[in-house]
Amino acid sequence: MSSIRFLEVCRDFRLGDMLRLGMVKSRMRDGSGLSCTEFLYQILQSYDWYRLSRDYNCHFQIGGNDQLGHFDAGYDYIKRKTGKISASICLPLLTDAQGKKLSKTSKEHSNIWLDERKTSPFTFYQYFRQKPDSVIIPLLKHFSLQTIEEIEEIEREHQANLGKWIAQEKLAEELTKLVHGSNGLKIAKQCSKMLFSDSLSELRKMPTSFIEEQFGTASVQQLFRSRFSTIGELADKVHSGDGSSINKMKTGALKLNGIQFTNPDEVIDFDKICLNGKNITLVCWGKRKYHLIKWIG
Repeated sequence: MSSIRFLEVCRDFRLGDMLRLGMVKSRMRDGSGLSCTEFLYQILQSYDWYRLSRDYNCHFQIGGNDQLGHFDAGYDYIKRKTGKISASICLPLLTDAQGKKLSKTSKEHSNIWLDERKTSPFTFYQYFRQKPDSVIIPLLKHFSLQTIEEIEEIEREHQANLGKWIAQEKLAEELTKLVHGSNGLKIAKQCSKMLFSDSLSELRKMPTSFIEEQFGTASVQQLFRSRFSTIGELADKVHSGDGSSINKMKTGALKLNGIQFTNPDEVIDFDKICLNGKNITLVCWGKRKYHLIKWIG
């Protein structure tokens, strides 16, 4: 859409209606304000729904309950342009243990994708396997296709055996199999067993191609050796968080092939950080967030 076309679309929207949007009023009240981009997003979303209704006869949408105002705006726009009635349904937002919304813009690997090119079966499996007890039962009720009676039985077994991660295991297995199939689940469990057995001895025996297959494309990062001289430079590159990689590294959060590195100025010895002479390095941030580096050059 060109800027001129966007301005033409804007003529169908009234500022008073846009200011009454719940999100807008809330941001103005608490003093945080909002950018012009955020304010005008309701117009783009309304136009998008209008095009879906016009071109594909799509008159129904499902979204999070934070989208209610946008759905209202889209409903009004479609009715004004076509005279047709549209509808939508809002669902409760999924949140993490801190109550923050889970979304595609979440940081620190707190989001997942169905496409294995973006999220490997192993990472997908571990996403649910590592959920804390405080959120796992609600997630089980949200996502599991088992009956209510079966879910309640899992909950009772989980509560009677806290620390055994029963509900996490059940949900991780069910969803990984649903999304990635039986083979994807098998790969995810094989990889998990090798990584979390407190020893990398089994992994060291495996050929590079097998290890790469276990992690999947989404969890393998290709890097040029020539671009890194210190461990700190490598930490900055492989940590996709908030820029605090060096501080986290100093507290012992970084392991390469199971070896802890705390000095960001340490010169990289590729013989030391490459797994048993292979051209790969296993990276672990914290206790359980793993991915693989494949070195080039």
